[in-house]
Amino acid sequence: MKKIIWVIVSSVAVIFLMYHFSVQSQNKRLENALAVQYSNQLTSASEKLTKLSESVDQTMLFTDKKALEQPLDDVWRISSDIRNSISSLPISNETSAVWMNYLNRLGNGAVQVKNGKVPIEEWQKNMAGARENLLALSDQWAFTNRDGGSKDYIVKTFVQNKLDQSGEKNWKSLGNSAKAYTESDFPMTASETDQQKKKDLQHIKDAEITVNEAKQRFVEMFPEFKDAKIHITESSQDAPYPFYHIEFHKGIRIGYADLTKKGGHILSFLMERPFEKTTINVQQMKDKSAEYIKTLGFTDTEMVEFRENSIAWHLAFARKDKNNDALIYADGIQLKIAKDNGELLGLNAMEYIQKEKIDKQELVPINKEELFSSNFSIEEERLAYVENKQLQQRLAYQILARNDSIGTYKIYIDTENHEILHAEKLP
Repeated sequence: MKKIIWVIVSSVAVIFLMYHFSVQSQNKRLENALAVQYSNQLTSASEKLTKLSESVDQTMLFTDKKALEQPLDDVWRISSDIRNSISSLPISNETSAVWMNYLNRLGNGAVQVKNGKVPIEEWQKNMAGARENLLALSDQWAFTNRDGGSKDYIVKTFVQNKLDQSGEKNWKSLGNSAKAYTESDFPMTASETDQQKKKDLQHIKDAEITVNEAKQRFVEMFPEFKDAKIHITESSQDAPYPFYHIEFHKGIRIGYADLTKKGGHILSFLMERPFEKTTINVQQMKDKSAEYIKTLGFTDTEMVEFRENSIAWHLAFARKDKNNDALIYADGIQLKIAKDNGELLGLNAMEYIQKEKIDKQELVPINKEELFSSNFSIEEERLAYVENKQLQQRLAYQILARNDSIGTYKIYIDTENHEILHAEKLP
């Protein structure tokens, strides 16, 4: 009888341990899932707060009602998104209520300004302080920089906080919540995005070149590699357009280049080698880049940006329209130049070769005094082509506007209908 009792007790103990282990494992998995979701929510709220602050800054740029429509809409939309992010976090009701009320008032204020119920001057006066509060809130929510963004911190601060309040019985409901959090739409595939920009180069009417002609063309552009070992292959049949892929090797230098089969236009160039510790100055870099641009035949371009890292200068060029000298940013070229001696390390001319179709467009002058608020000064103005929301290339006034407290903005205004195509804050 004792043996039977011992067997039953042992069996129950084993079952209990198995159940306890199963529950513990399930709880740990759920804890991890919740930690990931709360971490994502925190990061999302922080990022949105930064965007909201930038949108508030843009409402202080203009006085023109039409120009203010988009940034005011952004303030309303983003503040609403942040409220949704914060409301899903297990934080104290007091903290949540305070900031939810603040964000709600901010969004409603933007709507009132847009509808003409609040003067823009009053809004801009109030926003001078509000933008500082938003930046402070963004810093508070930047949990990825707190305790290294560790899972233990998220678990301790949020997961355990909620579990202690709701108890073990709510594991199932928490599981359902975690499942709901993780279910999201699949992002747009790369092919769907690239399809908008992919061109088949039908505008190139040049005759196709042979492999030998491709080699000759390569040597003409890069005479320093005339004695290099060169191997050429053709692109695959599923490539968006036919091109020759060139591999070359000379001493310590090894690299690659792609030329279009039609006409032998260079698409890209990449070369690798060891680097010295010497450094050329900015003017030498500019002189070298101008030399490469001229040699490669990209004489209708202008340098629009450059930056550096420990081994190279990275430069961006844009095509200039032959009729009005407007920059066509979509027809861009990127160069990579060695920092030690200015040697060309890389080239990407894909966008330049694809070449955007540019339509004629009327130039209607803008009244800057009516468009911008009085505390902004215009530092520079020129023409440029940029995309609108319909992905059409539009001629725009490219204006640099500066405010001492907010900073400098680069603004693109359609020359024909005066739509604000884009506004970005410069570093």
